[in-house]
Amino acid sequence: MKKIITIAIVLALATGIYSCRKKGEMPPEIKLDAELLKDTTTIEFLDSTTVYFDTITTGDKFERDFHFKNTGNKNLLISRAFGSCGCTVPEYPKEPLKPGETGNIHVTFNSSGKHGEQNKSVTVVCNTLQRNEMLYLKGFVKDKE
Repeated sequence: MKKIITIAIVLALATGIYSCRKKGEMPPEIKLDAELLKDTTTIEFLDSTTVYFDTITTGDKFERDFHFKNTGNKNLLISRAFGSCGCTVPEYPKEPLKPGETGNIHVTFNSSGKHGEQNKSVTVVCNTLQRNEMLYLKGFVKDKE
């Protein structure tokens, strides 16, 4: 029985992988990740990478912009950014930033269903030496009275 299940899983995965392929074209997100490996640059966050939002009430949204600058000599490419959970949503520049240009990553934290101490993070995948730059939101969510 285990052998049949294993074979079925392998066949399903192989079919899924094969069906996603297009005549030699790489999916855009993988193509961009490959671009990240070519030329690295440096990024400087102009404010702190950790924001303390103090105390908010359950259901409130907290929004913050993290300002940054491409301090290297190659274009800065952000392939994706994602929050540590669905309540933390980043918006980031999709176009390359030239050396010396600035940009911002807008992060929204939705406190619906949250209570107590909160420590959320955003991972920014880009063409820096680290590959993953981290941003943090910290604070406390109190119940509605």
